[in-house]
Amino acid sequence: MSKWRFRILTLVLMILASAPLYAQKVTYDWDKDVDFSPYRTYKWAEVSGGRASNQLTHERIIGDINVQLQAKNLTLSTEDEADLYVTYQVITDKSGQVTSFNPDGQWRPGLGSSGNPSKPTAGTSAKGSLIIDIYDHKMKKLIWRGTVSGAFESREEVNYKVSKGLSKLFTYFPPPPPK
Repeated sequence: MSKWRFRILTLVLMILASAPLYAQKVTYDWDKDVDFSPYRTYKWAEVSGGRASNQLTHERIIGDINVQLQAKNLTLSTEDEADLYVTYQVITDKSGQVTSFNPDGQWRPGLGSSGNPSKPTAGTSAKGSLIIDIYDHKMKKLIWRGTVSGAFESREEVNYKVSKGLSKLFTYFPPPPPK
């Protein structure tokens, strides 16, 4: 009987010890001076080199983010302009370099570029991360960034992890109004 107890206890400990390995971490930051309540529409923009390499994964990421944004009462715009521009990037290499959207050279380089500690910073992220950037079209600057770390560690579980991570991440969007 003690042999079975030992095996069961060992199995339970192994399961508990491995649980943190599969956990995803979500982080987010935003420009604390921006009021998100007036935003009603969004449009997709592309950044160079950040798209998922698999077309099905790309479409699933776009679809999952659309679901999350529409649940927040934002409408995908079919017009040339929208209140917000949305991009995503998948970081699969070791450098983890995150790029910024800049369609015409007029956009500010990113969050925290002014050195203001109240603004989130752009930069690098861990390998296997999914990064969502939301830009204000009129101000021409990055106003919100969310990251799902650990979304692309396992090819078999990528779709489940992306959906689960985005659901968790978008509970923090939109952020509270400025004080």
